[in-house]
Amino acid sequence: MVARARRDPGAFAAQAVTTAARPGRGGRALGSLAAALALAPARAGAAEPVLVEFHYTPVPNVQMAIWLEDRDGKHALDVLVTQATGKYGIGNRPGRWDFLSSWRAPYGPRPSVLPIWAHRSGRTYPRVIFFDSEPLDLESLGWHENSSTAENYFCIPLTPADHETVVVDTMTCPSPKNFSTDKGRFDPEGGRSVYPPRNDLMVFDPQLDSPDAKEYAGLNQLDGVTAATPAGDREDFTAFLIPAEVVARGPLTARVEVSLEGDENETYAFDRETDHYVDPRLSNYGVEYLGQPSVLYEVTFDPNERGFTGTDRYSGYGDWDGATGAIHPRDATISEDGGSGGDRLKSMTKNGDTFRWGVFSYGEDGQGGDTDGDGWQGSCEFRELAPIEDLQAEVLDFDRVRLTFVVPPQTDPKFKLSRMKIRHVTGEDVAWTPEVFDAAYEVPPIDPLTLAPLGQPSTVEVAQLWGDYTYQFAVLYEDSCANRSPIATVSATTTAQKFQTVDSFCFVATAAFGAPWAAQVAALRAFRDAWLKPSATGVDLVRFYYAYSPPLARVIAGEPLLRGLARVVLAPVADAARLATAAGGS
Repeated sequence: MVARARRDPGAFAAQAVTTAARPGRGGRALGSLAAALALAPARAGAAEPVLVEFHYTPVPNVQMAIWLEDRDGKHALDVLVTQATGKYGIGNRPGRWDFLSSWRAPYGPRPSVLPIWAHRSGRTYPRVIFFDSEPLDLESLGWHENSSTAENYFCIPLTPADHETVVVDTMTCPSPKNFSTDKGRFDPEGGRSVYPPRNDLMVFDPQLDSPDAKEYAGLNQLDGVTAATPAGDREDFTAFLIPAEVVARGPLTARVEVSLEGDENETYAFDRETDHYVDPRLSNYGVEYLGQPSVLYEVTFDPNERGFTGTDRYSGYGDWDGATGAIHPRDATISEDGGSGGDRLKSMTKNGDTFRWGVFSYGEDGQGGDTDGDGWQGSCEFRELAPIEDLQAEVLDFDRVRLTFVVPPQTDPKFKLSRMKIRHVTGEDVAWTPEVFDAAYEVPPIDPLTLAPLGQPSTVEVAQLWGDYTYQFAVLYEDSCANRSPIATVSATTTAQKFQTVDSFCFVATAAFGAPWAAQVAALRAFRDAWLKPSATGVDLVRFYYAYSPPLARVIAGEPLLRGLARVVLAPVADAARLATAAGGS
């Protein structure tokens, strides 16, 4: 049921600018109001850029895509894609599609995450497969160290118990600094995907990474529209300046597709062992992820007409396995309560309108001045915002840093703080350009209402970090018209984790000593990182070991006698490695 609001949207606009605003884009880079206005046609009567707000209240942990389609039903513009899909490429990465999941699991493409958006965008990309060439490892969650390099987002696969602990209690990867993943390569047989590969990789190992990995970022052009997953269970909105050439293709349809991992019901009930692939060599790892398919909400609006359009129900859903971009009509197989299925966007009420998905257009007449006597003064014009002041970083723990900063007072009486953006990358030396900022990891959205008044210090705690890493933080704010302040930066190095955790699968040693966190395994791993990997000869030895030890480890793991013999052989080596590493660090 669609409701059209009255033509007096002043109160709606005044109350709406409280959370997330995003810049518009035309093609690759339409990153500000100034850029959009510069591209506006100069001839009289031509379309002009129009500011539009998209309103919604998602449940936690969803993946979302917001996009516009023109009057002919053709994809016109991407507005927002949550970063696990848009930046980290969970739709197109190495491994089987039915691999089990866990907190930030690194492998297994998820074709069912946002299939309607992906197919209707009209783009395809080379399919990414494992760079690991060992046939026995291509269907495994582990055993890829012979083709793996340091990972700064995805985490080691977890057991169901560990997954529950991480998600409920810490929301932090239990992985130390040297966790590695296989970044993949393009399918040599020419396979294609409707999802982009990850575009966050900045450092490459010429011996362990495929040359293809350097091409991922050039293929993935979603930097300007990716955003952190919404915090969930609170009103949110995205403001977007629609370029003139898209306005001219209206009326437009605003669509949002929403998926939620593991969202099962009676119709879509899946089992860990029978509906997913359980790695027989790591059978204790991973949790099921399949559930109800993605759901679609949509409204049609004329961007030139100032007003609000909303809907209170979803319009259809995607394929449960993401096989096509089909839109299945709303039916009883999809849940509609409890935050499940059609209730992934919660019902919300604003200014007398009740809806789940709503679009407010300022219209051409909303770009400045009170044109229809409703008392609202439009303020969407280019303006320079003062830079953030006194940005400081305080390390609280191995996975948490507190940022303190001041948003300065503004001279413009129309100014409204719409969103704080905080992003970070790892490394010692980063040149923070707008392009690097857009490509960096974004922390969950920050409600400006939780910040101190302008001119006073505000604090924000950034979590989900890794221990013993140097992080470069960048902070800016936006007003209600998507004007950005200059980027303020600060760095901080987290402390090391104070407990031993699993960091990878050290094949023969793990099989011999029974667990990858055993002291002997840790000593051998430290020796590998400190003494072998820095030299070309050492790297060759590591590659040889990883190429030929997995089959041996698979035999040893199941034979107590062989495990005992292996411990006899490896124990002196582990002791020597521990002494060598200790000496090297003194």
